[in-house]
Amino acid sequence: MSFITFRRYHMDEALQRAKFYGKVLDVGGKKDNKRGIFRPPLDKVESWEYLNIDKSTNPDYNCSADNIPVDDETFDIVMLAEVIEHIENPVEVLNECVRVLKKDGNLIITMPFLNAIHADPYDFQRWTDFKFNLELEKLNLTNITIQPMGGVFAVIYDLILVSLNGASKNKSAFKNRFIRKFLMPILAKGFLFLDLKYEYKSKYITTGYYIVSKKSVKK
Repeated sequence: MSFITFRRYHMDEALQRAKFYGKVLDVGGKKDNKRGIFRPPLDKVESWEYLNIDKSTNPDYNCSADNIPVDDETFDIVMLAEVIEHIENPVEVLNECVRVLKKDGNLIITMPFLNAIHADPYDFQRWTDFKFNLELEKLNLTNITIQPMGGVFAVIYDLILVSLNGASKNKSAFKNRFIRKFLMPILAKGFLFLDLKYEYKSKYITTGYYIVSKKSVKK
């Protein structure tokens, strides 16, 4: 097993298991300069388009997600992976994402919870599973599933790793780089074992969430 953080590991694993089809809008996704190991299954979809305010990522839509320049019910899947924490007006963005989502289409969201502050360019909030349920139900979304991604040992490992990264500029930088590059990958296997063993605690202590919901046809 080789990965940077448990957060990224669990997110990549969840997205690799997801069933993508039709037209996909990747809100906040990066066509260029990607992170992690997940890559869009382009052979299984009709199209995969990106929306991002960062022009350097080569988005199909270089704009804010609260005003998407497409017609209603355009996409079969809208995905916001590690995006909502960086959005100043998340409820408005979710409304817009639902607007461009086809009936019976899926909204896929990942969001960190117990995770270090990370500006991209800003970091505004963390939502609990209760908050996600509340906001998605307000949008009349159904079939809501919210899956915790990693428990207490995943959180501890990630915080240690981030702390070592943050300390890389001080006089102990060499030692921290050595620990981060050689020791932490070895420890990761033990932390993963413990995390899986105490997985039931992830309901209260987790790196974040993987959420899927459906825009159902009104009867």
